[in-house]
Formats: sequence, structure tokens, C-alpha cells
Amino acid sequence: MIVLLVIGVPVLTAAMTGATFVRVGVTVRSRSLRPLLRTLACFQLSLAAFGIATLAFGWGHLTGFSVPDPYAQCNGAGFDRTVPQRHLVTKSVFPVSIVCSDYPDGRDGDEQVPDWVNPTVFAASGVGIAALVAIPFTARERRRRTGAGPTRREQPDAAPTGG
Repeated sequence: MIVLLVIGVPVLTAAMTGATFVRVGVTVRSRSLRPLLRTLACFQLSLAAFGIATLAFGWGHLTGFSVPDPYAQCNGAGFDRTVPQRHLVTKSVFPVSIVCSDYPDGRDGDEQVPDWVNPTVFAASGVGIAALVAIPFTARERRRRTGAGPTRREQPDAAPTGG
């Protein structure tokens, strides 16, 4: 399961982001918003956005994570035994926050999660939710466009001859 998440999420995110960029390129080239007003385009955009949010969320939670000692969150993978050990003060899941301190009582704690993680998670999640909300509207617009158009008149097989 972990392998599926570690490999699958980045691959799916890259594929959906690429597909979204191609669709935006087609839209710009054709000078029409019609390629973006499709159900598949909204679904691709939502998958790409949720994938980006998941990757940023995971990056924030793995900040300072050590595989040999997962409880040494603040000491990182390259823990040097000569350097005093850092202590975990607080860890928040949402918004992502890991505060570490050099002292066991938690004074002079500093944030370990990069500044870009939480804005990326919130913005990408918002785009993903907006794209999912737009899917029923694109389907309804498509049905209305195809069903309410004028009827075609039959064309005569041969042009009338004047005479």
C-alpha cells in the first residue's frame, strides 16, 4: 500500500498535470473555452490539484523524518551524535506544523515545515474542490447544447435546374 502511494500519487499527479497543460494549450490555440468546459477536463484538473495537495501535505509531514528512528522527527536522517538532540514540541496534522526546540521544555522552538507547504495544500485543495463542483454544470451545459439546438432540414439531393 505504501509503495502504491509513494509511486502512484506522483505518477498520477504528473500525468494529470501534463494532460491539463495540454488541454489548456489546445484551448489557447483554438481561442475557444469549449475544450475546458468538458467533464473530463474538470476531472483531470481535480485529480491534478488533489495530487499536488497530497504531495505537499506528505512533504510537510516528512520534514525531519528519520527512517531508522521515526520518533526522532526533529533530528532528521543525518543525525549527528555529537550535536545535542532536538525535541519535538508540537506536531499538527492540519495545518501541517512541526515545532522543534533545542530544550526539553519547548522554549525557543522553531517551525520545521517549509513556508510554502500550507498555502500549497490549501490552494490546490480549493482548486480541486472547485473543479469537482463544476463537473455537474459542465455535463448539464453539454446536454443542453446537444439537445436544444435547431433541427436540421433535409437537403435536396439535386440542385433545381432553372429553365
